[in-house]
Amino acid sequence: IHTEGAAAVTEEELTLGIVTLVAQSIKKWISVSDETLDLDGEAFLRYVYDEVAYQIAKKAADTVVASIEAAPTTSTATAPAVPKVTATTIAMGTVAAALSELSDEAANPVIMMNKKTYAAFKAVQYANGYGADPFEGLTVVFNNTIKAFSAATTGQTYAIVGDLNHGALANFPRGEEISFKFDDKSLAEKDLVKIIGREFVAIGVIAPNAFVKIVK
Repeated sequence: IHTEGAAAVTEEELTLGIVTLVAQSIKKWISVSDETLDLDGEAFLRYVYDEVAYQIAKKAADTVVASIEAAPTTSTATAPAVPKVTATTIAMGTVAAALSELSDEAANPVIMMNKKTYAAFKAVQYANGYGADPFEGLTVVFNNTIKAFSAATTGQTYAIVGDLNHGALANFPRGEEISFKFDDKSLAEKDLVKIIGREFVAIGVIAPNAFVKIVK
């Protein structure tokens, strides 16, 4: 804040890092028989395309989780920090402790966890008759690639709190649409048709303290 007639304010110093996003192809495919397609070709084909697209989207989501889990707890010039909170037991204050480590810019956090971990948090809430919400009112996003609390070993992540819109970026060099190939020739002698879905995308963590790992 500058007061009239006073000396100039100090120039702001910004520390910039470089995050490299490397695009990779997420590819899923399935082979189906000619006879199956002949039963009700168009309807079944739509179903297969939808399922392949879902599996690609699920793999992309799992890649985001893996990027968060692999991030360092202290920022470097090329990797934003994802701090961790150690909680060796499921407790009502665990999520609140993780929230306290988020940056101001992480304004819309969610909680990512395995469904078994969700059940463990709810069991603590119900067993103690708490009226409070162990998730602090945040939306819970389920991802079973995250270790369940019961299966996690010392130091392993069993929940992530953070703002996906602020902290992670998916870059689509060739557009967001999933491309499909319909191959009825390479396995023609087996009466099989290949349906291949592909998405070219780079995914990574781009902001410090946008996520916090809760580890055992």
